[in-house]
Amino acid sequence: MVRSILLNLAAFLLIATSAIAAEVEATLDRDSVPAGNGAVLTLRISGGNAGKPEIPAVENLIVESRGRSQQIQIVNGQTTASVTYTFVVGSQTPGDYQVPAIDVMVGGQKFSTQPLKLKVLDSAAAQPPAGIPQGQPGDEATDAGEKRFGFLMVELVANERKHAYVGEIAPVRIRAWLPADSRANLRSGIQPEGKAFTLHNVSGQPQQTQEMRDGKRYLVVTWFGGISATKAGKFPASLSVNATVAVRDTAALKQPRRRTGGPLDDLFEQMNTPMIQKDVTLKSDDQEIEVRPLPTEGRPGDFTGAVGDFKFDSAEIPNDWKTGEPQQVTARLSGIGNFALLNAPALTPVDDWKTYSGKDEFRAGDQASFSGSKAFQFSAVPRKGGAREAALTFSYFDPAAGTYKTLTSPVKKIQVTGEDIVEEEKVEAPAAKEPEKKTQTLVAQHTRMSAQGSLVPLVSRPLFSRLLVLSAGLCLLGFILGWLRVRRDDPKRRAAAATEKATREALTAAGKCAAAGDIPGFFAAARLAIQQRLGALWNQPPQAITLAEVTARIPGDSPVIRFFLEADRHEYNRHATGGIAPQWRSLLDEALASLTPSAR
Repeated sequence: MVRSILLNLAAFLLIATSAIAAEVEATLDRDSVPAGNGAVLTLRISGGNAGKPEIPAVENLIVESRGRSQQIQIVNGQTTASVTYTFVVGSQTPGDYQVPAIDVMVGGQKFSTQPLKLKVLDSAAAQPPAGIPQGQPGDEATDAGEKRFGFLMVELVANERKHAYVGEIAPVRIRAWLPADSRANLRSGIQPEGKAFTLHNVSGQPQQTQEMRDGKRYLVVTWFGGISATKAGKFPASLSVNATVAVRDTAALKQPRRRTGGPLDDLFEQMNTPMIQKDVTLKSDDQEIEVRPLPTEGRPGDFTGAVGDFKFDSAEIPNDWKTGEPQQVTARLSGIGNFALLNAPALTPVDDWKTYSGKDEFRAGDQASFSGSKAFQFSAVPRKGGAREAALTFSYFDPAAGTYKTLTSPVKKIQVTGEDIVEEEKVEAPAAKEPEKKTQTLVAQHTRMSAQGSLVPLVSRPLFSRLLVLSAGLCLLGFILGWLRVRRDDPKRRAAAATEKATREALTAAGKCAAAGDIPGFFAAARLAIQQRLGALWNQPPQAITLAEVTARIPGDSPVIRFFLEADRHEYNRHATGGIAPQWRSLLDEALASLTPSAR
């Protein structure tokens, strides 16, 4: 039973330790941004397997995912894994916003982050992005030397437009110009040089063509992709790619070969010209792109950040409904734009419906995922009964026209049975008395350690202290019980107990013989008691101990020898009768006392 209690307690402490090891933390890299700009929201999860986090929607607050990264560390044999989600948070409307608490399931337990505050300033406060390299005088010569090994160019695919909008994924064409007679090996993919733009969906198989530029022939490698920005302003679309390029060094020829004018002149010149190989970084700095903020005027209330050109492919709304009972609504949107920010269309009239988030599926229409379609499926509950008209609406910003547009599906007549659902009026609670201010104390980072969502760490709770005291008491009890068990099963102790028992039995028999006047019986029983003590001391059978052995191992004046001599004298006189002499009893007591541990 004790072992079972200790095992259960150890399992509980292990579960508590694993819960303490889990951590969920959300941070913003800044607390204020201009309108049209974004702050970086980092959500770090460690200590267990976590589900995908969902950030609650906030009116006029735009949240765009920027990816996920994972890190595993092994220190002193202990493995720690963490997952980091990155988002860009901002708004086109100035004001004070709050990023709500983010709920994350870690190892089957729910954790919540602390709410974060973000202040969105007027768009006039937009500042040029940090980290953009500025041109320096005298760089032209250096660039000319580097361009000997090739260069990179970036341009918007839509040449009629030299600007993009915040949140828009603008299609771009990326070209690497390499000398036609060079040998090149690309050692990396296309990478942004600054923090102003984010690169999306670069094509995996570039196109290769031969083109003339400034009287020289080049091998042109072309990629297609998209760039997006979270800040308004003018920034160079600087991209780079690492390559190893080998070009011919015509200046290294010591003696120019005389040309004969024959068809083999160029072939011999190429064979005799050495190659110069160099690891270079091809950079683009040829085009500056203006990023404009999304206008606030005319923005629809259901706009969620979709930028592009879209249309309804289908919209399916059931014919028959019942108030309070949900049904599935499906829709499909297609077009060109940032499909990542497309949310499900709204079911109108909005006041007649209560909708729930569902699932969506995107199908790319091209290699770079600029075009395609996105299907939505969500649940809705009607609030009012009777004959109704319902439709789906979706709002987006058209960057080509520079205006907001709203799509509406064909209006459908439906029948809703049941009584109207009356929303219960919220009763305002009386203002609570402001508590006295107390000195703030540090709390753990684990924001939810129980079903009540207490912020008090587990180690600071009274129950945890009681469990520690209980575990210590159980451990002490187990130690005492184990010691008693070992002591009970000790062979030496058991042998000593057996010897003492046999000695007491022999002395009892001697006492009975003395009472009956049996002198030979008294000496036989008393000698057996002494033999029991000697057998325990000498580690041999008591009955095998004789007078000769006792005389050899014990001094001659010992009471043991004197008692053995007296016992042998009466052993052969079986018919002796009378009382037991007091000196015999005293001699027996002296012999036994000399064999006790304290006497030795």
